[in-house]
Amino acid sequence: METPFPRKLRLLRKLKRCTQNSLAKALNVSRTTVSAWENRIAEPDLATLKNIRDYLKVSYENLLDD
Repeated sequence: METPFPRKLRLLRKLKRCTQNSLAKALNVSRTTVSAWENRIAEPDLATLKNIRDYLKVSYENLLDD
């Protein structure tokens, strides 16, 4: 079963009118890293997941669940 995280990350990022580049800068990662998360190539570690949640101002449930 695939995780909904990549799809939810892209959706929430766009709802917040946030570009991959601006999210990357806020998280201190490259834009290609954000792209890799959204395209199921890589997954963020737990510390980065917390930072994504904080930056997008969403709960873990909203970020990770369908």
